Formats: sequence, structure tokens, C-alpha cells
Amino acid sequence: MYFAVESSDPQTWLDGLLPRIDSSAGLHWSALVDGAFDHGADPFVAAIPRHPLYGGSGALRDLLSASPYLLPLDGLAGEELRAIILALGRHCQGRPMLSFVASWESPERLAQLWQACLQPVVEGDDTRFLLRFADTRVLSALPVALGPAAWARMTAPVAQWHLVSREGPIETLPLGGHRTEFEAHRSGPLELSQDELDRMVDAAMPDVLLDALYRQAPGILVTTERPQTHRLVAWAFALAKQHQVQAMPDMLLLASYALATGESGLQSPGLQQRLRESHHSPEALREYLLAET
Repeated sequence: MYFAVESSDPQTWLDGLLPRIDSSAGLHWSALVDGAFDHGADPFVAAIPRHPLYGGSGALRDLLSASPYLLPLDGLAGEELRAIILALGRHCQGRPMLSFVASWESPERLAQLWQACLQPVVEGDDTRFLLRFADTRVLSALPVALGPAAWARMTAPVAQWHLVSREGPIETLPLGGHRTEFEAHRSGPLELSQDELDRMVDAAMPDVLLDALYRQAPGILVTTERPQTHRLVAWAFALAKQHQVQAMPDMLLLASYALATGESGLQSPGLQQRLRESHHSPEALREYLLAET
């Protein structure tokens, strides 16, 4: 599987995170780890009880072995805290699976409060879908993809939330000003609009395209730094969406073209012309992309 994230040594971001933890008296700090990335492999090992988000008697109990989990950092300080975060960061390095959350609630209680957000429903549809927000590719998109009400409910029990970004440094998520204690304790699943779901799908598509390209021709992805690779493919997808190029093979061709030609190729008049004409002449677009890659 291809992950369009920088494989940065945790030493590059650790010194930015530790002062935030040290200066947050009265808050419970935890690492949120997406255990799905360790499924079938060696998990992170630490003598600290973890709190899985799936499991127990919930609907997701069969996914316990791939569950995201909260790893409490309370009670650790100084070199002990540095050592555990450094080890965890190196275990997760190069994979989009690590963020850090501070809450007024204990890690165990936070895991309980987040149960309502694990399987949201879309307005007018009782079907639930799995929201893997411990995957930092998903998490980084949520403040924009979700409306204020949904994001406020997800983050209601949270005082700070920091993730290891695609580029490598720590990124702080904006939490907004609409959060209340009542929101944190509401019953029933998180409800999203179709527009919110569509924005989440759109945000995920560049990674979907990159993974598909990796499976088809992994050599095409080795010439560019991974965050730059994601940026180019996201640009290509935005062009496809703008011009209603919806067939997966055509989007993959456009993504391959973006990686082969870079920014100049995506801005070329020839491409722009064929995109404008693609709704009535899709073959011309395909021939142009194939000729240029």
C-alpha cells in the first residue's frame, strides 16, 4: 500500500509537542493510534493500558484487532515521556496513523464518548459507515469537510488535537468555538449531510488514486517526494471534478500525467482544451494523456 506522507524522524517534531503537553495542567493527554495499520504485523508494545475505540459489546467488536486506540500519556514526564513518544513516533513513522489529543475527560471516558462518532449516518439514510478518523489522512480533512455542528460534536470533549502531518511536522487542528459539554454527551450517532459525506469522499480520492497507481505501476511513484506526489494528484483530481471527468480509468490517466509532467503539464493549454472538450470527446483527452505520459 502507498502512503503519500513524509517519513520524518520524530526528533523533528518531538520538541514542538512536549512543551504543549507540559503546559497543559488539568488535561489528560493520549496518543490516538490507528491500529489498522498494524493489523497482521507487530503492534506497538508499551507497558501502558490502551483503550480501544472498537470492541466490548459494540457493533465494531469484530474489528477489535484492527481498532484505533488511545494510549494514555498521563503520569509520564521528562525523559520517560520523551522516550515513549519517540518510540511510538518511530513505530508509526511513514504511516498516517498517529495524533495526540488532550481532553478534560479520561482516556477511557473519551473512548466511550467517541462511540457515537465511529459510525455516522447520513441524513435521510439509516445506513451507517465507518469513519476512520484515527487515520490522519482522514483526520486532517475533517475540519473542512464537516460542517461546524458535526465537527463541534466530534471535538466537544477535546481541548487540543495535534497530528503528524503529511509533510512531517506536527499540525494543530482548529477546534472552533461551538463546542459544549452537552455536545460531548449527546446520544445517538453523529449525523452528517450528503454534502459533508461528498466532501470527505473528495478529500480521500487523491490517496485512492495513488494507491491504485501503486498497485498498477509502482515505478511511477518513486521520482517525487510523497507530499508533492499527493499535491499533484490532488490537483489532477480537482481538474477532473471541475470538468466532470468521472471514469476511474480517466482519472488514473490524468493522475499519471500529473506525475509525469508536473505543474507545467497541469497548466498546459493543450490539457485545458481537451478537458473542456472531454464531455463530448473523451477519446481525445485519453489520447492526449497517453501521448504525454
